[in-house]
Amino acid sequence: MPVYNSAQWIESALDCLLSQTFEDFELIISDNASTDETYEICQRYAQRDSRVRLLRNPTNLGANCNYVAVLQAATGKYFKWASSNDLCSPTFIERCVAALEGDPTAVLASPRSALFVKGIDDAQPYDRDLELVQEDPADRFIGMHSLMGLNNAFNGVIRRDALMRVSPMGSFMGADIILMAELALLGKFLLIDERLFFRRMSPEAATRLKSAREVERHLVPSARGPLKWQEWRFQFARLRACRHARFPSSAWFKAVNYSLRSFVWARRELLGEIAAGL
Repeated sequence: MPVYNSAQWIESALDCLLSQTFEDFELIISDNASTDETYEICQRYAQRDSRVRLLRNPTNLGANCNYVAVLQAATGKYFKWASSNDLCSPTFIERCVAALEGDPTAVLASPRSALFVKGIDDAQPYDRDLELVQEDPADRFIGMHSLMGLNNAFNGVIRRDALMRVSPMGSFMGADIILMAELALLGKFLLIDERLFFRRMSPEAATRLKSAREVERHLVPSARGPLKWQEWRFQFARLRACRHARFPSSAWFKAVNYSLRSFVWARRELLGEIAAGL
């Protein structure tokens, strides 16, 4: 769980994780130099439950770097990123682990989700949760991009060895999508047909509801101005994902062709960034 100034909601998030029916796990919390009571709250939980391991960065590294930090600290067979804003049903981990244990060709399992603002009693079902079970890795890669809505599957349970094979998540817009695309090249994404994940969609919590400048500060707190070349970085990262993948040549050409065509589809944004950079 990477955290930053999460005092408003973190206790609910921690309570639901520590109440999971699957109990054999370590909860690694990495505090990104919070300025509110987040770290003190986490200290209390670490004192009460030996499964909680608390880390603290001396400065705010940015959200994505903190996500990388908790992954690097993990040692288990399976790994889950947990948001300090969101909630999980008690059987979340149990169901996802069981699905992965039953299918060695899968690298990720996630449940159906619902969106809420104030409380899960008012949560609304989300109907675009991601499932990728195609045998062809290029079909999963392309399907991930065409079917992705909210990246709720990012919060699922993932084989840690697969995560260690993909590129570390960068600090640019859409870096989480690139990570998911690389994972899709490695294996299937399973969807648990139970609504076990509840995502908070308030302006304070959801990146999608923040302004562009707020998102940039979220990624790179030290940035003095708008982040440049974001679309270029995203497009090249997607192309590099294909280069690093190991699969049959026919699938490789299909994935690369899709990535190259994406430069054409995004030409307006790419040209706009060139103009802004001159």
